[in-house]
Amino acid sequence: MILVTGGHWWLAVLHAGLIALAAWTNKGGDDRFRRVTGDLLPLIVAPLLYGELPLLIAAVGTTYHDPTIQGWELRLFGTQPSRTLAARFPFMSVSELLHGGYLGYYLVIFIPPLVLLARGERRGFGETVLALTIAYTVCWSVFIAFPVEGPRYLWGAPAGIPNGPMRRLAAGILAAGSSRGAAFPSSHMAISVTQAMMAWRWQRKVGWVLWLVTFLVGFGAVYGGFHYAVDILAGAALGAVVASSVIATSNH
Repeated sequence: MILVTGGHWWLAVLHAGLIALAAWTNKGGDDRFRRVTGDLLPLIVAPLLYGELPLLIAAVGTTYHDPTIQGWELRLFGTQPSRTLAARFPFMSVSELLHGGYLGYYLVIFIPPLVLLARGERRGFGETVLALTIAYTVCWSVFIAFPVEGPRYLWGAPAGIPNGPMRRLAAGILAAGSSRGAAFPSSHMAISVTQAMMAWRWQRKVGWVLWLVTFLVGFGAVYGGFHYAVDILAGAALGAVVASSVIATSNH
């Protein structure tokens, strides 16, 4: 009912369209366009469904659990890193590097599997997309059951953070497209770790780059005040478990 009430009828149309598209791509045959569409569909669906999370959280009626996460932060770090890290390193060069790395997440989603697909490495592509889909599904499920707003919604920009071009771009993208309640675990970190581990298995040179980007994503998310540090740790753990499980299963 959440999809067809309150002016959100377009979500029902979107779901129906995606289901129809998935059914069409599963018909098989030698149609190359249909096969490629089916390959790419999982990479497209997850970001589209991300926008539904606030509606689903509201439908379930769960409360935000930021106080719990903040308590974990204090016990682990003795402070709130998302409020204090930028003040400790208020340098434009550090800010631009970390925010630029944080933005690299959007390339991490698509480039590694697309490189595998372009090379015709269908097994590697399939395993990578499977791991990516599982990580997304787990993140989305946790967001609905245990929503956390995150420091950006509660506290705004950290004190003393330099406001360079990369900072403004990252903040602008989040303001335009982030979903409230989707902070814990960090899907940015979960997907980055998942992709880095899968790339390490299938395309080692790309894996080196992805581990560097993953490091910047994690620190950039906390430095920029976009995530609690606990969000990042939980996302990293989730990504590692998902990727390890997919790799272990494929080796049997």
